[in-house]
Amino acid sequence: ENIYKMLKLPSSISQRSQNCVSLIFVRHKTWGKAVIPHKKPRWIPMARSKMFVNPPTLLIPKEELEHEESLKVEYERRMNALAKYLHDDEAKFSDRGEAGLKEAEIEEQEHRRLVQENEEENKRVAELRKIRLQKEFEQKKIQIQKEVQAQQEVEEERIRKADIYVREQAEQFANRILRPDLEGAILKALDNPIDPEFAID
Repeated sequence: ENIYKMLKLPSSISQRSQNCVSLIFVRHKTWGKAVIPHKKPRWIPMARSKMFVNPPTLLIPKEELEHEESLKVEYERRMNALAKYLHDDEAKFSDRGEAGLKEAEIEEQEHRRLVQENEEENKRVAELRKIRLQKEFEQKKIQIQKEVQAQQEVEEERIRKADIYVREQAEQFANRILRPDLEGAILKALDNPIDPEFAID
């Protein structure tokens, strides 16, 4: 009631306001089912904490700031020069640069020359290998012939000795004792004993 007196409102309004509930409209936004509060109404003045904002206090001397700025400018200048130098160097000496293309062409020519020399060397070595294999074949052939001839001589010698043995056995077989003469041969041997240890004094 004191507030209404200060605002000089009629007593009827103050009496009616005491019996009613005052409504305060608050602006808001909706995002789906959520209700998000919005800014305050425009007729409400700015908060006093936001009316006066002191600027940040800078305690760095002016000479130091100027020195930092000059160092920054010098750094950017040198880095730009270095970047340009590296770019030119890469364009000149990289694989896609002029020097790189010339070097690649020289390497290609050298590679072709080496490949041709390798093919010629392979042909020469193949020819030498062919001659060596032919000589080895002839030597192997002669060696095999010698071995076959030596084997034939050994076989002939074996057959000759076998033939001599067979003849000796045949001669001994001719002097064999037949069954009808067996008893007489036994009696003859008993009558004429042979002492291999007999000696004439």
